[in-house]
Amino acid sequence: MKKIYFKQFTLFTITALLPVLSFAQIYQNSFPGASACPTEGNMPVMDPNATGTAVIRSTMTCTMFANAFNSTTLNNTAAVNDNSYIEFSVTATPGYQLNLTSLSFFRQGSASAPNQLEIRYSTDGFATFTNWGAAPNTTTTPGATTVWDFTDFSTATGTTLTFRIYPYGTQRSDGGAANASATGTIRMDNIIINGTVTSALPVRLISFAGYTEKNAIVLTWSTAWEEQNQGFEIQRSINALNFETVGYVDGNSTVKTRSDYMFKDNDIHSEQTYYFRLKQLDSDGSFEFSRIISVNPDHGEGSFVFPNPSKGSFRVTMKSNHTNNFKLYNAFGTEIPIDTHLADKMPDSFVISPKGIIPPGIYLLKVIPTINPSAAKRFKILIE
Repeated sequence: MKKIYFKQFTLFTITALLPVLSFAQIYQNSFPGASACPTEGNMPVMDPNATGTAVIRSTMTCTMFANAFNSTTLNNTAAVNDNSYIEFSVTATPGYQLNLTSLSFFRQGSASAPNQLEIRYSTDGFATFTNWGAAPNTTTTPGATTVWDFTDFSTATGTTLTFRIYPYGTQRSDGGAANASATGTIRMDNIIINGTVTSALPVRLISFAGYTEKNAIVLTWSTAWEEQNQGFEIQRSINALNFETVGYVDGNSTVKTRSDYMFKDNDIHSEQTYYFRLKQLDSDGSFEFSRIISVNPDHGEGSFVFPNPSKGSFRVTMKSNHTNNFKLYNAFGTEIPIDTHLADKMPDSFVISPKGIIPPGIYLLKVIPTINPSAAKRFKILIE
């Protein structure tokens, strides 16, 4: 165990970390076989640091067809049948982890085949799972390639990731008025799990956030797993450049389940924006820093900016009964033109976007109430 690569973590909360992964294929199965049952050519091409299974069926049966995984005995009811699915899995070799970005595959239904799909993945044998309930409907000739661009994530070393595809529905793939038939068929080809396989990360941080509580700042963070994690130094800055250590929290050494942490910083002053980062320490003495988050104890509960730092566009939430004007300034006091619009049709949440590209640095956002401009609130914004 050498480093904690926070730069590769998945965005699970507004202050968690964004993945930086190159595009590649971990698993590909294109079924280059003759018309036969069981399906010939059912041998996936794998990343050299992972293993994968052939595609199998549960309750469905094989129908002979060349160059495709063709199945019948389908679930033609309105609801998903948890026992009727197509399945395939991938596992990283010891010492490596899977970094997943998307799933893609070709599908084509016969005229009477059910046209709906449910797609799920799981890392615990489907005790829990993530699903894509809004998958596009299956069509007849010429079929279509479907891409599930799920939120990027990484698995712990030794974890098996399994996908299941559930054909179902009462509507036919050809759109006909008659009900779908269980004797219809669905063909699949070119099944691809996209992502990378890398040396295992010793700690996976899934969230890091801060908020004010009376006269203190409370930091919370969580890990999905840890390996020989000695602990975390909590470092603070008032300019996002020069940091000092203000506390330490022990890690859980080696654990493959979620761990939650908290640290309270009581040595703070109002009207001052504070920047925090974590320095994760390994048992062998190596370390790595997290990304930086900011907290201002004077903004009050219900007023916040996220994400901060950001790539330029960010959201501002102000719990108030009046309207506000927003102005953004650079470090030299020059106003930066911005676009402002309501976020998700919520009257107290706004998306702020600079007009054009602005250089990285610290900016000042002023939120000016229209009925009392002297009560303006100020937020320091870090643009990366």
